[in-house]
Parts: sequence; C-alpha cells; structure tokens
Amino acid sequence: MISSSSHQPTGRSDNLGDYDRLFIPRVHRLIKIGYDQLTPGEHSNDEETAITGDLVEAIEDVLDFPTAKWMRFYSVHDDPPENQPRRRGRQRRRGRKRKRVDIRFVSSKTSPRTRFRFECKRLGRGHNVGLYLGAKGLGCFLTGDYAREDTRAGMLGYVQSDDEETWAGKLEQRLLDSPRIYSLRAESPWRHEPVIREFAHTYRSDHGRGRGRRPIEIYHTLLRFY
Repeated sequence: MISSSSHQPTGRSDNLGDYDRLFIPRVHRLIKIGYDQLTPGEHSNDEETAITGDLVEAIEDVLDFPTAKWMRFYSVHDDPPENQPRRRGRQRRRGRKRKRVDIRFVSSKTSPRTRFRFECKRLGRGHNVGLYLGAKGLGCFLTGDYAREDTRAGMLGYVQSDDEETWAGKLEQRLLDSPRIYSLRAESPWRHEPVIREFAHTYRSDHGRGRGRRPIEIYHTLLRFY
C-alpha cells in the first residue's frame, strides 16, 4: 500500500453545515451496526445484491428500535431509483428506465432532507478494482448518474478474498496511475480517513465532474465478507 498514515477527517465542503458534519459519521455508524448483525463468513460467495439486501435489512431492524435519539430521523433504502432533474431540452429517464443506486440513507432532521448514497461492489476473485472503479461502480458518481446534486457519497467494497489493506492498496494504485480517467483531484488524492473509529478501512478520494458540476468526495469503506 502506498500510503498508510492515518488522517482524521479534514475540512468539508463549504456548503456543509454543522449537522451535515455529523451526518456522514452517523451514516457510517449505521452501516457498522448493520454489519455487526451479519455473519461475514456466510456471505463469502454471495452476490453483491444479496449482501446489500441483508445489510439493509439489518439496518432497518435497528432503526425500528433506535438506541439513540438521532436514529429516529433516519431511513435506509435498498436499490432505490434515482430521479434525474428536469432540464429544458433534455429528455430524462423515467419509470423503469431510471438508474438505481444500491443504498440511500435519508435524514429528516433538516429541510430539505439530507441524503447519502452508497454504491456497493464485490472485491475478490473475478471482481477486481476495474469493476469497482468502472462505469457501474465509482463511475456512476463521476458521470452524475448518482448523487448529481450532492458533494459526497460512498462506496462499499465487499472483500471476499485477500484482506482490506491489499484491496485498498490496489485501489489507490489504480487511481494514482490513472488520475485523468477517474478525474482524481491532485489536491485531494486517495488517503486513509476513518470517519468512525470502528471502521479502520475507510478511505477518501475527491473527484471532479466536469464543467458546471461540483466536485464530489467519495468515502470508500472496505468490509470483509469471508
């Protein structure tokens, strides 16, 4: 792995208020709580959709009986469709043609409601970094198919072989080898950034999204499933 130094979360985007600064750690905490309800070894050969479904179900069970006051404002959604904004002169996807993100969290604590989206990908034999970072993975955020109006989102890597550090090193190497392909921002490359203490393998990379679109922060969390 190229860089191993631990970083605490640094400055957020200017448009994030005090509540939004809490939102990202809380979303990751809900992922951790759900993950702790699962038995990782039972998912060593599962498809991404099966793992995601079980993870979201576990989180929903927690939210039905919240153990902290802030949880009452949160909801989690499995495979929800992404609505495109209305733009003059452009046809948008509707109905079944809409693309679907893997997980979406919503908090009703603020108005408008705060949202955070995760795309999930397996990392193991036959499921390499190219797929994780490709058009149906990270690329969905870079093109604006997902989280078009947001400035941050997440990737969940379901590790089914090797270990988290091995895959983190491979992801970092690919991004640094091809920064233009992934619109990696030179001032904010891949780095270790655990947003909650319990997730030792969370990383962050910042990406541009072309003219007229705001950059996006991507939080990558690697979860072992074997």
